[in-house]
Amino acid sequence: MIFLKTRSILEIRGPDRKSFLQGLITNDINKASDANLIYAAMLNAQGRFLYDFFIFEDNEKIILDCLSERRDEIFKKLNFYKLKAQVQIFKNDNYSVASCNLKSGEKFEFEDPRNENMGFRKYFIAANVEVSDESQYHFQRILQKIPESEYDLTYEKSIIAEFGFDELNAVDYKKGCYIGQELTARTHYMGQVRKKIFHIKISELKEIEKNHEISCQGKSIGIVLSSVFYDNFLHALALIKIEENQPQECTINDKKISIL
Repeated sequence: MIFLKTRSILEIRGPDRKSFLQGLITNDINKASDANLIYAAMLNAQGRFLYDFFIFEDNEKIILDCLSERRDEIFKKLNFYKLKAQVQIFKNDNYSVASCNLKSGEKFEFEDPRNENMGFRKYFIAANVEVSDESQYHFQRILQKIPESEYDLTYEKSIIAEFGFDELNAVDYKKGCYIGQELTARTHYMGQVRKKIFHIKISELKEIEKNHEISCQGKSIGIVLSSVFYDNFLHALALIKIEENQPQECTINDKKISIL
């Protein structure tokens, strides 16, 4: 079990909690329950990425699992949007979040909705949890080509279609309107995606900064996103322009990389 200390919890209560969130997130809030975890994004008015969440229900409360660094900002943003909606929003520090490969059958243990190879996401109340190395978790999601939060996306700039959010079960095109829906729907239905997420492997580096340029035959074709050094290789996600004949070998600072 890997404890994800970089995740925090927000709690939404009140009779309007579902209709309130339905107008803000890319997925259908009615799919979330105490037996089902959903993944969703929140966008700005121009359809660019703001935040991503895992969401489930606990009795009459909606639980949002979000990036810890953005929790205070998300809290303020949700309160800004609530207007006259009958909802109350709280920061909840009682939950711990973990990722695990095997299911134990305990309450609030869900299959990761993004990809079956990510195992299970577990939520439980614990005052003290052991410190975990999250590198194995990040290696697994990079292996599955799963971007996550601002490890990979850029606040108010990224278009979620380019990051494969459709394939992560994060977007419902049949639900009602939500903020930023127009760009997301247009990109989906008109096939305007020009970039795609790839897994790259680098043998001569142990670390690299996000947004580092990737070149092929002297031409910039993309950027590096999140990375982790694992099993003697640097593994990373990369956002690369889609081409008919996708190159398999490119370079970063004249060092060869493999596009997987």
